[in-house]
Amino acid sequence: MTYFKKIYFYLFLSIFILAGIHFSINTGITHDELHDYKVWIANKNSILNFFLNKNLDTSYLTGANKFYGSGFHYISIFLEFFSVKLPQLNEYTDYGKIILSKHISVFLLFVASGLIFKKIIKLITKNNHHANLSTIFYLLYPYLLGHSFFNIKDIPFLTFWLICTYFFIKIIKNLLAKEIIYKKDIILLSFFTAYLLSIRISGVLIFVQYMIFILVLSSEKDYGLFYFIKKNFREILFSFFTILSFYIILQPSYWSDPLLIVEAIKYMSQHIQTVCTITLGECMKAQNLPASYLPIWFFFKLPIIILVGLVLFFKIEEKINLNPFILIVLKSLAFSILAIIFLLIIFNVNLYDEIRQVMFLIPLILIISLSFIYFFSKKFFNFSIIFFIIFFIIQNINIYPYNYIWINNFSHLTKVQNVFELDYWGASTKRISNFLMNNNDKEACLITNRNQAINTFITKKKCIINFSKLHESNKRPFYVALMERGINKGTPNNCDLIYEEKIKINFSKEEISLAKIYKCS
Repeated sequence: MTYFKKIYFYLFLSIFILAGIHFSINTGITHDELHDYKVWIANKNSILNFFLNKNLDTSYLTGANKFYGSGFHYISIFLEFFSVKLPQLNEYTDYGKIILSKHISVFLLFVASGLIFKKIIKLITKNNHHANLSTIFYLLYPYLLGHSFFNIKDIPFLTFWLICTYFFIKIIKNLLAKEIIYKKDIILLSFFTAYLLSIRISGVLIFVQYMIFILVLSSEKDYGLFYFIKKNFREILFSFFTILSFYIILQPSYWSDPLLIVEAIKYMSQHIQTVCTITLGECMKAQNLPASYLPIWFFFKLPIIILVGLVLFFKIEEKINLNPFILIVLKSLAFSILAIIFLLIIFNVNLYDEIRQVMFLIPLILIISLSFIYFFSKKFFNFSIIFFIIFFIIQNINIYPYNYIWINNFSHLTKVQNVFELDYWGASTKRISNFLMNNNDKEACLITNRNQAINTFITKKKCIINFSKLHESNKRPFYVALMERGINKGTPNNCDLIYEEKIKINFSKEEISLAKIYKCS
């Protein structure tokens, strides 16, 4: 039994990695992946043009595209040399192989985030078993796991946010114990901060978290912020210029004009997005969100045990106050989360697709809550977390590949269909394509609102018509495939529903419709 306690986490991790790789390359290609890949190709061409004096096409880096980061691809490009050759990808086009192979990189970065998550939990609780169970819970949480199968923006961003958090906590620990900052820690933190920014410019919010950590530390040490800045001025200045240098190196769009960074922050904070997100039955527009938007989504997305854990703060406050390091870390994380949410609301930042833009806050919330539960009762922690791990495993199997649309059991208080946003990424593209391939009518064209992704999977050449021509006079028979936000858009007359993609969440009786295929004869 003692031996099992030592190895169970690594046994789980081995199975989890193998299963996750399989599921990631069998998840549909979603809408952001194709655009992000084009931005990366243009950025890669910029690098090759600069160093090899070539004249490759960079025209895609115009308008808002020059502000999109490609940091993720610096990692994924190395793995692609091997992953594109996997036998499971042989049936797809070269383009499809590349996109699907990137799913593996996303998933492995999520695994890496789990290992960092484990390190942070262990720093707080100094209990390896608690850290192991917490990490298994984190990795199996359906919302994050679902995104790890394809989300090339938010999962890498979340991972590097956690890495930055871990290194900053290490710096805080050394400052608290020895009042010293090691240069190697500054360099590592600076690099990872720059890398975070290279994935998404909204990474500037990490400086809010850094500042709050410093303020809480200063309060605990009974000296002011200005004293801290004065004492560590050289280290702060060195860190600032190191971050800036690394970031510009990683972002070729800014090589000709580094001041574009300021314009990028301003532009992306008010990103033009006219879509709305169905939230409690209301279509909340990205450019005019009510203050309730984020609280509603956090309430329905976070596991119930995590919400319970947050409430337990009042029961374990005295235990935390006995340890200055634990107090600084948990208070800093809590105030950082609240401050970032407050800033997003106050500045009316455009948010959409439920909480994907603030996904990086979820691991921080989990760290706080799981720590509270542990300090409250080890027995309660073991029982509740193991229960939810088993529940998550069942749910993940039942709702794959739509794990990311999972919402907690409070969804039983209301319906899900037409009440919450569902398959807004389009993970259904592969299943829709498989159905069309297996029911192939070579003479029938296809009209779909996800042409590029569908075309990647349908290797048997099929006529694909632009979705804008849906209500024109098209040659019959033809198919109409509807997914994402277009699932309820009208179809032409004399069309029969021949396939509907459905799942059930949390053992509810309600069937949720995610995609439809019609045949128009």
